[in-house]
Amino acid sequence: MALRVISGRAGVGKTYFMEREIMDVVNKEPLGAPIFMVVPDQMSFSSERNLTWMAGESRGTIRVQVTSFKRLAWRILQEAGGISRQELNGFGYRMLLKSVLEENKDKLRLFGKAADKRGFTEEMEQLLKELSRYSVNGDKMALIQREFDQLDAPRTLQDKVHDIQLIQAAVEERLGTTYVDSEGYLPLLQQKLVHSTMIREASIYIDGFMSFTTQEFELVQELLATAKNVTIALPFEQEFDADDEQALFYEPANTARRLKDVAFSNGIEVKPDVHLTQTMRYSNDTLQTIESQFEHYHPKQAKTTAHLDIAAAVNPHAEIHEVARKIRTLSHEGIAYNEMAIIYRQAEQYDPLLSTIFPQYDIPFFISQKKPMLHHPLIEFSRSILESIQTDWKYEPIFRAIKTDLFFPLHADKKIWRERADRLENFVMAQGIYGERWFDDIRWVYKKYRGLEFFTTKQTDEERAFQQEIEAVRVLVREPLHQLQQQLEQAHTGRAYAEILYTFIDELAIFAKLQELKDYENAHGKLLAATEHEQAWNEWVNVLDQFVEMFGDVELTLDEFIEILDEGLDSLEFSRIPPSIDEVTVVTADLARLMNMKAVFVIGMNEGVYPQRIDREGLLADTEREWFERTGNEIAPTSRERLLEENFIAYRAFTVASHELFISYTMADSEGKSVLPSTYLKKIHDLVPGLEERYIYMSPEESLDTEDDWHYIAHPRTALAYLMIQLRKQYYDQDALTPAWAALKEYYQNDPYWEDVLKRLMRPLITHNRAENLTPEYTRELYGKDIISSVSRIEKYYSCPFSHFTTYGLHLEERKEYRLETPTIGDLFHAALKYISEKTEALGLTWGQLSVEECRKLSQEAVAEIVPMLYHKILLSTARYRYIMRKLTQIVERTMLSLANHAKTTGFKPIAIEAAFGPGQGDMLPPLVIQLDNEHKLQMRGRIDRIDATEVNNKPYIRVIDYKSSAQKLDLNDVYHGLSLQMLTYLDVAMTNSSEWLPLHAEAGGVLYIHVHNPMLKADAVLSNDAQEQEVLKDFKMKGLLLDNRDVLVEMDENLADNGGRSHIIPAYLKKDGSTSASWSSVINEKDMGDLQKFVRQKHKIAGQGILKGDTSISPYRMKQKTACEYCSYKSVCQFDVNDAHQQYRALPIDKPEVVIEKIRKEAVADDNITD
Repeated sequence: MALRVISGRAGVGKTYFMEREIMDVVNKEPLGAPIFMVVPDQMSFSSERNLTWMAGESRGTIRVQVTSFKRLAWRILQEAGGISRQELNGFGYRMLLKSVLEENKDKLRLFGKAADKRGFTEEMEQLLKELSRYSVNGDKMALIQREFDQLDAPRTLQDKVHDIQLIQAAVEERLGTTYVDSEGYLPLLQQKLVHSTMIREASIYIDGFMSFTTQEFELVQELLATAKNVTIALPFEQEFDADDEQALFYEPANTARRLKDVAFSNGIEVKPDVHLTQTMRYSNDTLQTIESQFEHYHPKQAKTTAHLDIAAAVNPHAEIHEVARKIRTLSHEGIAYNEMAIIYRQAEQYDPLLSTIFPQYDIPFFISQKKPMLHHPLIEFSRSILESIQTDWKYEPIFRAIKTDLFFPLHADKKIWRERADRLENFVMAQGIYGERWFDDIRWVYKKYRGLEFFTTKQTDEERAFQQEIEAVRVLVREPLHQLQQQLEQAHTGRAYAEILYTFIDELAIFAKLQELKDYENAHGKLLAATEHEQAWNEWVNVLDQFVEMFGDVELTLDEFIEILDEGLDSLEFSRIPPSIDEVTVVTADLARLMNMKAVFVIGMNEGVYPQRIDREGLLADTEREWFERTGNEIAPTSRERLLEENFIAYRAFTVASHELFISYTMADSEGKSVLPSTYLKKIHDLVPGLEERYIYMSPEESLDTEDDWHYIAHPRTALAYLMIQLRKQYYDQDALTPAWAALKEYYQNDPYWEDVLKRLMRPLITHNRAENLTPEYTRELYGKDIISSVSRIEKYYSCPFSHFTTYGLHLEERKEYRLETPTIGDLFHAALKYISEKTEALGLTWGQLSVEECRKLSQEAVAEIVPMLYHKILLSTARYRYIMRKLTQIVERTMLSLANHAKTTGFKPIAIEAAFGPGQGDMLPPLVIQLDNEHKLQMRGRIDRIDATEVNNKPYIRVIDYKSSAQKLDLNDVYHGLSLQMLTYLDVAMTNSSEWLPLHAEAGGVLYIHVHNPMLKADAVLSNDAQEQEVLKDFKMKGLLLDNRDVLVEMDENLADNGGRSHIIPAYLKKDGSTSASWSSVINEKDMGDLQKFVRQKHKIAGQGILKGDTSISPYRMKQKTACEYCSYKSVCQFDVNDAHQQYRALPIDKPEVVIEKIRKEAVADDNITD
């Protein structure tokens, strides 16, 4: 029994000394007493590798075992007894703790409300394991509770300790003598160590520790009392550092002193320290100076700045690119990837960047930390199917399960099944399928909704084929999931639930599907991903096994089963082993135990990271931890004590490299917020004066120094992006390429693969995102010989030809969702007003004869009749939508009341409602036909909401009325530019076909918009009912363009007949002399109305000819602040970029109405051949 301490600063060879001593002993006596080398988990692989190398090619190291404290416990308990206990690993312990919290939450004083919150179980698990590591069990916590009561500790702390003790005792009771958790092996080992013959003969070497937890320290005490020799390596320079808690080596020096004190007090021999001073690690003066002078206030300075690099990056993205470039450079200089390491914190920020950027540079790397299993297909599938049952078959969990591919048949073509699943998802989203709707066959009849006017229950062949596709996936998902639900609902015990879930997974052949996935990834070189599937399966089975161990005979509800199992699955992690020998190691600064590293990159060296800002303290605050210390109970360090350890963590990071050290920080975080460099950088600058920091930009053009250009050219894949920026500058600014970029361009042009890539990337630069016109063949295939078009399609063409091409040529659509859109509301309003019109006509009434009650009744009847046919019954689907339906009914009522009032004061009467025109057999009127050339014509189709007519001086006049769910007016600028042609086209159609309803050809009376809405009145004073009604009627004033004819205007509003004035119904103001006020009226004379009609036809002809020519130009318009791109769904397709000088909006001027009319007069050309 003897203790020996090996001490020394970083890089003096403490680990090498121990390994060399071990191998010398083994070489002399290969089969002697066992030798254990105890190291942290992070060092086990590298220590075993070093010892194997030292043993030589033909020799083994059977006598030596490299192990952690836990593995040592497991090894000794096998010999001395005590290993028979069932191990409750991390997920089993988490499930047990969740169950204990559920059972005892009513007894908890402080944590009662938090006990069932997500994340609390994990927090409590961390605290209980911390207490276990510091040997504070339930009994000891009960003593502490009494001590706190006597000391009159704060009530909050007393309640917290009461709850912790209650939970601890319950967990320990459940564990009993049958189970042992991951922290329970060391106390068991302490009890059994004295019975181990192996340990009594063994030599123990302990390396890689700076200090020990209470549990570990107690175990080392037992080893000192039992083992033949105990040798511990600790990094410190002199033992007096233990007297100064701010000293760099305080922790290891204090640990050495405590160990010696224990040895002396127990009569154990303490051998002289082996203090190593000769630096072995560093190959240059710079790195040696940093190590030797790091803690000194007035250090000796390095003579050179070589082998040290500090870089300031504009953001983390640029920082990782720079690290990758530096690694490539060092690799070309002869340093292997496995001799380089990256030390970092903020894994959540850097891991995604490393995963995306390093493959671009072909740099193999390994992140030395465990990865959660949460997103593995098996774990995601298990959680999602249970969640879907728990949440009544909601969309999100079901499709998370489907997208794991584990529902698909074994050996099936995944591409085909994924496409089918996508179609099913589109259908479910559009139809609002959830819960019982999965089993309602009527809802699963696929019918594409094209609006109320095209409503039919008959399916097309295409729709039937689509239904078969989605039905194939629906059956795969619905049947097994429904069966699982029924079985789970009949189960009552933990064992029954687990067996049902396992059987479900087994029947779906999930294990075979995972094996198939593993084979696929191995075949495609994804070695690391391939190792995960078997791990995930084994861990998933272990979770069920542990669940049955703990809750097999316990009666549980389905919700309790899902909640407890979810906690277990939530804690699963992959144990990752490097799949390749030559890889860059990526480790966190706190866990870094690196050996034989020539180049190290310490990244993210910012304030708040080094030293680390401790924002949260866990369930026990620092002030509460101090109460534990006050009563002599050591637990994990407080924030202040952890802050004192930061110096050593930084020291360890800076001193690992033997040849090259690279330190980087960012000037802004990933969100663009400014951040400061760490104070440790000042220390580095003090040690290495004259060292200049390099600034790293996202791309080289941000740098003012062109000499930096070569620095950014590190790999063909990444340098290409930088070259494109330079080529763009060359093209626009006419600047010659610098030699670096000219040489790079030549490299790409001389390489067959990259030459093709460069040409493809250059194309947009030359074409400026200009779309090519379609060939006549494509135009005919897409649009047909004769174009059948709606007015909105022509307006879309004038808005942007490319948008027209994507909508009507390619038929691209956004994915439909089950929600009430504005067009659907418009459909409802149109159909309701049509229903009311037909109903009143059948009753032999006019709208002006309807009473208030009749208006309300008819409106309610109309909505009730239409809603079952409206967009998959959406207004009947939920309470929220039924409320919206009531609101929409009120809007129809309010509009109907106003229209009835209008009807009482107008001579114009409806002659047609929802008058359809077009080439279809069901259309009421023939299409408006416009001849485009000798072979092609444009046939216009549409539906006119309402046509009114009257007779003035024995001459018939008609007007067209359109119902809009949003306020709208007719702007002549929009008409002139082709953006608003609908109403004037409808007027043209109505006039052309007026003989259908009238004995004589009718003249144009005008076009009017009615805003269908329920006005919100704003009044400063309380209004009477009549006054309110008048205000509402004002809000229903129609807008549009009318014929400038007094008699016609009076027919539209008879209130103007006597004294003229401003109309509250139409946009007109009559002076006393019978003329209209130009500023208060929206009117046009008869000749201009005729010119306008010709002009609109000409606009249709121009658009039709453009479509026939294959015009797909990306040319969106802009009028003041309004643009074609504002509500366009295809922005991501055309990638229109106003930052490109060659890509600009088509600016449309805005003129006064009289100026626009003058333009129209000049451009309107009478052409008898335009129409048939």
